[in-house]
Amino acid sequence: MILCELQCGGVTHVPFNAALLYTTHLAYPGAEIVFYGEHAHLDHVRECLRRFHDAEWIDFRPIRIPRYPAYDQRRLPLEFLICRRMLADASRRGSQALIFSSVTNTSLLSLKFLMHVKQFHLPTAVVVHGCLSTISGPQPRRPWNWITDLRRVLAMPHPRSLRLVALGDSILQNVRKAQPKRQTQWSALDHVYLWSSNEPEVPHPPDPPGQPLRLGFLGGTFKGFDAFCQLADDVAPSPETLQFVIVGYHTDSPRKKPVCRYVPNIPNQPLSRRDFEEQIRKLTYIVWTAPPERYRLVASGTFLDAMAFLKPGIYFRNDYVEHYFKRMGDIGYLCDSHAEMVDTITKIAANFPTERYQRQVENIRKGRALFQPEVMVPRLRQILDRQPT
Repeated sequence: MILCELQCGGVTHVPFNAALLYTTHLAYPGAEIVFYGEHAHLDHVRECLRRFHDAEWIDFRPIRIPRYPAYDQRRLPLEFLICRRMLADASRRGSQALIFSSVTNTSLLSLKFLMHVKQFHLPTAVVVHGCLSTISGPQPRRPWNWITDLRRVLAMPHPRSLRLVALGDSILQNVRKAQPKRQTQWSALDHVYLWSSNEPEVPHPPDPPGQPLRLGFLGGTFKGFDAFCQLADDVAPSPETLQFVIVGYHTDSPRKKPVCRYVPNIPNQPLSRRDFEEQIRKLTYIVWTAPPERYRLVASGTFLDAMAFLKPGIYFRNDYVEHYFKRMGDIGYLCDSHAEMVDTITKIAANFPTERYQRQVENIRKGRALFQPEVMVPRLRQILDRQPT
């Protein structure tokens, strides 16, 4: 089995790739597994896996990935070479399947072209992450970007052995609405995740008694941090009873760094995994203020992190999270507006719902089994083993 991460370096996509590797290992026991990725990324994936399982069954192989942003056409030459190498290596090894754990518009363009030219018939799965959000947006303004627009790439002749993977049923349904003529090309696989068995039975609300409630924004500031700051301003918390904190980092230039009265200490760089975990464990709730429209077609690492650390959430309602509320039960609060979120937080701070909080934590503990590798094995095999259409 060949797996390749040709887009992300460093810590990006580490939990997903570690879980996908383990899922593949369970789905194809005894198969040789080779994982290609950027050097630092391989180190982080190896470390993540070793926290849960040994990683000796993986052959980690470094590759050079493009340094340009995901939507930059200058990625194309190197991505073409990477895709050609993956197809050649999979054929040479007699692999059962080839999996790309993420993709860009240009790498999918390269892959479809090469699979046709080389008549490559090995089952090939491509997990589509953030770029999927562009299939419902406006057409690129510059004509030279039209050829690599994802809608045009998806409209190209589709190799019979290529499987496109959306990260969840709600995303799959929205893809099929946006691309009804190509719905047979797609399958759904929930965002696999490796859960720790060392989380406390009932995380604090808060612990010890007398400590303030802590509401946390996770990840980069591009994901709705301005709305989080406005939320803090409108709630006007008292630091002794309620705190707004960022467990993430500022993603823009230092000159554009926001000044938030109630959200101090905004880091300029991503936290180490150890610091991230230490800070998230201190939170009472995860607060999600990202634009809901984006999560019709994109999965959320923030949501999965909330599940990993048994944290109920206060979310702007969106298709992705609402889908899992329906499957898992009460795991937090869905708010339809900024005003409703302010009202929800104000009521929680005034009269903390201890019993409901504990039920939410228990629903997360039970419901997050939906995402664990052992549950995902049959679905992954179904995607890879199905007969081409």
